[in-house]
Amino acid sequence: MNDIQEYTSDLQIDNFSVVETSTLHPTQLCLGFREVQYRIGQFKEMSSEDLDAYLKENYLPVVIGPDKRPYVVDHHHRARAIELTDMRDTVYIKVLKNCSEWQERDFWLLMRENAWVYLFDKDGNPAGIEEIPSRLEGLQDDKFRSLAWAVRKAGAYEKSDKPFQEFLWGNFFRQQMDFEDTEEGFQAAVNQAIELCKTHEAKHLPGFIKK
Repeated sequence: MNDIQEYTSDLQIDNFSVVETSTLHPTQLCLGFREVQYRIGQFKEMSSEDLDAYLKENYLPVVIGPDKRPYVVDHHHRARAIELTDMRDTVYIKVLKNCSEWQERDFWLLMRENAWVYLFDKDGNPAGIEEIPSRLEGLQDDKFRSLAWAVRKAGAYEKSDKPFQEFLWGNFFRQQMDFEDTEEGFQAAVNQAIELCKTHEAKHLPGFIKK
């Protein structure tokens, strides 16, 4: 990592850097804890060298905010998983935009316009910018986000470039069903959700597989 510069707030577009996970600011209120746990397991099977190479290739896109901090706009699960392992406390980032001299209002307008912020809580309810936690550790668990991840992993819908794809699917499942978040309850929910992916009601969702 010695050849890669450490994070500073004067980095410019496309600059590559290394940063401590505790410095990262989320741009959403929640994630799926089951995906985080899965990724922790993946990372712990890697050597430190392999993990470093993986994180370099799978860097986090960030926007530098008016408070000089890097705001993560994707891959919150990966960053949180690294934070929870004892293997390292840094990740690699690439700057999409430097807004360190911007007004707060203009910054959040940009974030909204580019779909770089997701303002819904763990129950799928609309939320305000002030409700976004200041650190990754403050992210809530949305069990339906975990469900959407597991269902895509099972091949019931395809990966898409649409922002927040798995949250959209998670909210669709939330409207159709509920489940107990136990191992048995979760697996039963995955099976039920896979069937929901085949319905006419799911056709509008990104990654829907046409039969």
